[in-house]
Amino acid sequence: MRILNSSLLLALSVLVANGQNANKIQNRSDSASRPQPAPLNTSSQSPKSDQSFSKSDSGAQRPISLKNKGISTYFGYDSKYFYRSNPLATDSSAKQATGMWTNTFYGGSGLGVYDMDSAVVTPYIGASWTINDYAEGDLGQFNYNSTNAYALLLAQYGNGWSVRIGFSYAMDRSTELDTEDYRDYSPNIGVMKAYSLSSETTGIFDASISSHDTQTFVIPGMNPGKLDNIEYSLSYGLNHTYGDFIISPKYKLMYKTYDTGGNDGRDDLTHILSLKIDYPVSDSFKLSAFTGFTSRDSSAGSDNVNYDYESYDAGASLGLTARF
Repeated sequence: MRILNSSLLLALSVLVANGQNANKIQNRSDSASRPQPAPLNTSSQSPKSDQSFSKSDSGAQRPISLKNKGISTYFGYDSKYFYRSNPLATDSSAKQATGMWTNTFYGGSGLGVYDMDSAVVTPYIGASWTINDYAEGDLGQFNYNSTNAYALLLAQYGNGWSVRIGFSYAMDRSTELDTEDYRDYSPNIGVMKAYSLSSETTGIFDASISSHDTQTFVIPGMNPGKLDNIEYSLSYGLNHTYGDFIISPKYKLMYKTYDTGGNDGRDDLTHILSLKIDYPVSDSFKLSAFTGFTSRDSSAGSDNVNYDYESYDAGASLGLTARF
């Protein structure tokens, strides 16, 4: 009887531990900052950078780094080391600060530039792979690699507006266990407006809607599509040139609504404030410093779990880019 009781206690403790890890992995995946498609970063660059844009026949801003016909390709590498106060996006009673080191390799192609009556249209494809390592020892079990890919059709207009429609894919895989923690298929649409506030400052407004069809790591009996959601996003940022530096403050507001499994009835409202300072050493190499604050207010779903959290980031990065 003692052996049976001991076995039951051991099985129960393992089940509880796996359940806690599953919740932490879900929180991490659901709150992860995914790489933005490179064309969207290019579209929001300051108009002062004459090397980035030229006028098309329709009056729209065309990236001159893209060929008029054929395929233009870019590759890059980005390495970041930073402090994160709440890496697993848990409530304040369970958060554990750590340093993080991420290394991202990315590439993509612009599949030609097409002048329409009132816009310049460019199809893009791209992908990235990120190694995410936690510096705190007991968080090493949550180290993961992230794969992201996208296909995007971007139309840029002469009045500074751009419209896009795309499809993205994301997948997180555990480094320690070599298991898939998260998978996301996401069709999306968005608009962006970039305009000059002065010769040194550009304002960028962006709005998007995306649907997320997900599969996430769960214990037996749970719904693996628990993180399925519809996401609405608004952001406003500035790109300000100060000497050799580019200073970029940004505010982003996200609203997510869930309707699957234990998340049925859950709604999230997330505020993200960030500041980034870039120092371009050359056309292909830059150094950056950045900081950010994230706050999520969540209404409980049918599982009555608290998904509120706050997190601070601060760190530095270097980036290399090559275009062909």
